[in-house]
Amino acid sequence: MRAALCAMTRALPLAVTACLLFGAASAEALPRMSLTAGSPCATCHVSPQGGGPRNEIGWGSELFTRAFGFASVGLPKLDEQESNTFFEGKAMIGIDLRAQLARLGRPKADPSANAADATFSGFTPGTKPDLVYIPMQFMPYLTVLPTEWLTVTGSYNISTLAGSQYPGQMPWEAQVILHGDPMLPTLRAGMIQPTIGIRQDDHTMLQRADAMDPRRPLIPAGYAEWGGELSWHPISWFRVEAGGFLNSNLREASQARVADPVRTSSDGLAYSGRLSLMPQFLDLGLNTWFGASVLGAGELMAMHAFAGVGKNEWGSLQIEAARSTGASGYTTTAFTALASWTAKEWLVVEARGEMATSHADLSGGAQDSETRQLVLGVQFFPLPYVELRPEYRLIKVSHKTAATDEYILGQYTLQTHLFF
Repeated sequence: MRAALCAMTRALPLAVTACLLFGAASAEALPRMSLTAGSPCATCHVSPQGGGPRNEIGWGSELFTRAFGFASVGLPKLDEQESNTFFEGKAMIGIDLRAQLARLGRPKADPSANAADATFSGFTPGTKPDLVYIPMQFMPYLTVLPTEWLTVTGSYNISTLAGSQYPGQMPWEAQVILHGDPMLPTLRAGMIQPTIGIRQDDHTMLQRADAMDPRRPLIPAGYAEWGGELSWHPISWFRVEAGGFLNSNLREASQARVADPVRTSSDGLAYSGRLSLMPQFLDLGLNTWFGASVLGAGELMAMHAFAGVGKNEWGSLQIEAARSTGASGYTTTAFTALASWTAKEWLVVEARGEMATSHADLSGGAQDSETRQLVLGVQFFPLPYVELRPEYRLIKVSHKTAATDEYILGQYTLQTHLFF
């Protein structure tokens, strides 16, 4: 079994390449939704970056993303909702509740093996980490729209009060958004997340992590800083963002890692920028985007390049490559390929392959690490604003210092997501 699994993980680069070559038939809302609908994330979200509170369009589209209506469970009045706004459109509310059932940490040694031959397979009940329930997000949103050109929005992740919080993660966000003539840039300022690469909703993805500590992201979910960002979207296929921020939370996240790529002893500044091109081929029903972003702070430089193609109401393919460099000879490179197929508007099948490698010159010597991850799953929307995400995950982690330390973990997980 172990030999077969090792062969599988060695074959992951070929599987990813195959996804790129043959899977194109196959983008918060999710990035796949942007690709299959041909609309930017800001169509459905309050923030031009995407993610967070949904506007009326986003709220309304999710009302009809369901296998069954509320009437089927005895709540017909909920199917007749007209809007998520109040006070004549001057305020909106929303919420995201996410929880994960999964096994965290590394496997235990196989108790049936001799001590000299003990392996960390993570497949038998005796070697798997314990199954735990993780409250990931309990975040209500409030958005106020006092004028046509001003939006104020904020949120608080109540689940962080239980102590489950990554280093550098902020429990709250708040921003003021100034938007006027569509030909002019939009300004958002406050406690916000810089625009970096593709904003996914799965914090276990490797493009914002490194292979030395794959379960603790370098840029954590809920990361935010005090700062401001300009977003300019003058024509449908062109978009650019640029911002400046403090870097206190990024330093906190960095200092908690095996290697500290930022290595700044006092508060400093961070900068970010992203360029996106989004051509559409309407005769073929294809939507595409590609671009690149940069985030810099202290000695850290994080660069992302991404591309995606989607066919209307059919599916999408996304790829992203990330490379970060920093202090102590730190380098990390990650590659992700994600294919999705929309079987029904309420049932989406996804497959994801990822690889990440990292290097750092530590006080105890150089460390090289590699992580490979394969994820297969579905996104199922049984009712409006209810998502179930069962997945199978296979991860292989290898650290090389004076000795080689590696493990393989295979498991089923379940994420539940309630939103409004």
